[in-house]
Amino acid sequence: MCCCSEKIDKDDPAGEGRGSKPSPVDKNRRLFLTALGTAVVGIGVGYALGYLTKPAEVIRETIERTVTVTRTTTVTVAPTPTPTVIPGLSGAASRAIAGVRDLLNRGVIAPGTTIRILHVAGSRANLEKAIELWSRYVPEVKVELITLGTEPDVYTKAMSEAVTKTGAFDAVTIFSTWLGDIVEAGLARSLDDFYAKYDPEYVGPCAPIEPLGSYVTTYKGRRYSLALDSDVFTLSYRKDLLTNETYRREFEAQYRKPLKVPDTWEELIDMAKFFTELRLTAPSGGRVWGAYFYLEPAFAAYITWFNIFVEAGGIPFDLETMDPKVDTPEGRYAFDIILKLKPYMPPEAISAAWADLYDKFVKGETVFTAAWPSLTKEAMRPTSAVRGNVGTALMPGVEIEVGGRKVVNKAAPNPVNWVGIVSNYSANPEVAYLFLQFATAPDTGLDMVLTGVILDLFRACWFTDPTYRAKSAEGYGEEFLDAYMESIKISYPDILIRGGTEYLSKLTTEVNNVAAGLKDPERALSDVSAEWDSITKKYGRDAQLGAWRALAQLFPENVKNVWKAKGYMK
Repeated sequence: MCCCSEKIDKDDPAGEGRGSKPSPVDKNRRLFLTALGTAVVGIGVGYALGYLTKPAEVIRETIERTVTVTRTTTVTVAPTPTPTVIPGLSGAASRAIAGVRDLLNRGVIAPGTTIRILHVAGSRANLEKAIELWSRYVPEVKVELITLGTEPDVYTKAMSEAVTKTGAFDAVTIFSTWLGDIVEAGLARSLDDFYAKYDPEYVGPCAPIEPLGSYVTTYKGRRYSLALDSDVFTLSYRKDLLTNETYRREFEAQYRKPLKVPDTWEELIDMAKFFTELRLTAPSGGRVWGAYFYLEPAFAAYITWFNIFVEAGGIPFDLETMDPKVDTPEGRYAFDIILKLKPYMPPEAISAAWADLYDKFVKGETVFTAAWPSLTKEAMRPTSAVRGNVGTALMPGVEIEVGGRKVVNKAAPNPVNWVGIVSNYSANPEVAYLFLQFATAPDTGLDMVLTGVILDLFRACWFTDPTYRAKSAEGYGEEFLDAYMESIKISYPDILIRGGTEYLSKLTTEVNNVAAGLKDPERALSDVSAEWDSITKKYGRDAQLGAWRALAQLFPENVKNVWKAKGYMK
């Protein structure tokens, strides 16, 4: 029995093409520009507008159905049901199904109960797969998808529900970057009790890889979400060019060092310069550039600057005062690296949309780049000019001195990242949580991730357990799995506190201004610092400081060790 009912798409009333999504490279640019021009209203929503550009997401216009729930239901969490192992399911998935069956048996919910999930259109294939699996075990409980066209649509609808409290949906898939705003608005229900009762396997060999598993699900020390995804960046490079013997000899003769995967940004600059000056021609007929890293103005420019800044030992806010710490030597160093790289990147890096980076890499027009895991999927497609010639590695690091010795400090950005929350105004919050646990369990979760493009791997066993790994490798390749698992271990969160999108929006604007030659780094950093301080004052310095202190603890250990060595963290 199919448990999925969904909103009707005006452009696709028959549901044709359902379960497949166009690649980011092929996505219609007109839709991108149209969406970018749409005004979005809500708390911290200015930056949410930029997030509509996250890769591999289908943007569609939908007809929205409004459901109003007028009754109020008080849910009492009962004692933990007797552990049940259901044949063919993992422990976490089994506990979710057993929990729903227990609620049915005790009359807490009735057969025919329906929960509604608010989500963006790009995740429809993933969620439909989860619903298909769910319906095999509890067909009595239905799941309806409320599908909206773009990420800002989801943010706006969610923040509206925080005000109207209609109970129109039970759960929402959101960017983890929005978590602080959504918790503070009162929409997200704390999940600590459900975590304790049903155990989603956040400890043990199949847990989400830390620190990601903690920083995308917690706010001020409490669990508010379940991970659906990971968006950690890796370095992608043209393996065929780096292993070419002629280029190796020429590079070593010119730079007195081997041509290899770069350990640091300084090394990468030399290699980017070398390949750019060769003036190679790509299969597309375009010029081959040495590098392409995000500097575009819509939302992604902050990613490159912030990565270098953190690796150099920078900390965004003071842990005692919440004063901004971006106008510092680390901040200026990050701009120095960007400006040194700029001549070896295509001019479009400063002005084009995010998809241009994907487009140029899969056409063979860039040597080094960094992006979401979906870039690897694109590069593996039969139509890719670089298929079979792409390598994956950790992001380049920064050589710094820690405790009297030099180390290469590496960290990996995790921009956006999908998570699932349960609405405080849901009539069936426990059932909504159980569906999310089932959908993200080790076995069913991997099936969901591999069905579409929008979600990516996040549990350790998907990389280490032979059975799970074999399935993961079909979608990503063996080399990517090894590099990606290590990248998650050194990944760090976006600024996941209230107003986080506003902080990052200002940073993106100023990074792009410097890259475009509109401001010098000193003026840009001063402006970021002033605006960040204003945002902090708007939301309350003490409240922001408490949230930042909790978030800072979730950065990777090597980053925190540098902060401690510099006196930034006790």
